[in-house]
Amino acid sequence: MNLSYSQKKYKRSIFIWLITLTIMVLAIIIIGGLTRLTDSGLSMVDWRPILGTIPPFSNEDWMEVFNLYKLSPEYLYVNKNMQLNEFKYIFLWEWFHRFFARMIGIVFLLPFVYFAIKKYFNFLLYVRFLIIFLLGIFQAFVGWWMVKSGLNDDPYVSAYLLTFHLFNALIIFSLLLWTSMEYYYSAKVNFFSNHNTLTFLIFVAIFITLLTIITGGFMAGTHAGQSFNTYPLMNEKIIPVDYYLSDFGLLNIFENTIAINFNHRWMGTITFIYTFSLFLYFIFTKSSKITKFLISLVLLVLTLQFILGILTLLSNVYIPFASMHQTNSIILFSTLLISYHQFKTKKSYENLQ
Repeated sequence: MNLSYSQKKYKRSIFIWLITLTIMVLAIIIIGGLTRLTDSGLSMVDWRPILGTIPPFSNEDWMEVFNLYKLSPEYLYVNKNMQLNEFKYIFLWEWFHRFFARMIGIVFLLPFVYFAIKKYFNFLLYVRFLIIFLLGIFQAFVGWWMVKSGLNDDPYVSAYLLTFHLFNALIIFSLLLWTSMEYYYSAKVNFFSNHNTLTFLIFVAIFITLLTIITGGFMAGTHAGQSFNTYPLMNEKIIPVDYYLSDFGLLNIFENTIAINFNHRWMGTITFIYTFSLFLYFIFTKSSKITKFLISLVLLVLTLQFILGILTLLSNVYIPFASMHQTNSIILFSTLLISYHQFKTKKSYENLQ
């Protein structure tokens, strides 16, 4: 994209702002995963966008929020023996999750208003930031909707809303990362590729990685990872008994924990084999426009992700393994996006010469 003199003057500042937002969204995806793994998401039973920024300080404040939690179905049916100190642990996880989300909003809005007043954005950037802003507002409402789903009779949040919350966060993250790379190289790169190109093969790797992460969302939302703690077999079978329950029909994919576990582990395996083979091919050929360092990084992160996935299963979803598995999935997704952008950018430069 062509930049005016004033835009070039502030290019570094805007780029730092974009990268900061990208890293913060990456961080909140990780924090959100930990909030889920520690079963902290339902500890705050109200949504106060302004006053909720201030955590409880006095013992009276803590007893007030604890008493509110005691009215929730999670306390009544799951945690009825929970003590105040235990409650503080899960409450502070959820409080920090929401607090950090608010910080992202502030870090987005204040510099955006400043740069907009100075007229350092072109029309395409305005459109991109409007989309990101609307998705961010939508993310906040979906997050509260998700929490509300676990405050009724069923003390568990909707796996559909949880997975959609994760998916929307990934879309915001992808838009920020892609915009950061476009801004840095001062060139707009079309995200989609023709099906008969090498870049399309990387696009497929990105797509199946995203799909695997989404199936992981259903794993977390239904606790399906605790149903079978062996790999690759499930109860000594490749395809386990009760993979398909007639009562569920198509919903087996989303609600049958056996099917959810099977689908995620084999989506992960297929993603590993396909992506590893593709980037190994790039290592031994000169057809790739990606640096060898980045190719090696993808292979390393991909292998680590596969190992962490198996360890998470075998350990009955041990929280450190599960958290590293979730975190590394976003790092893998990021490295694939960066590789894809680098390939397309270098290819477009060569076509211009």
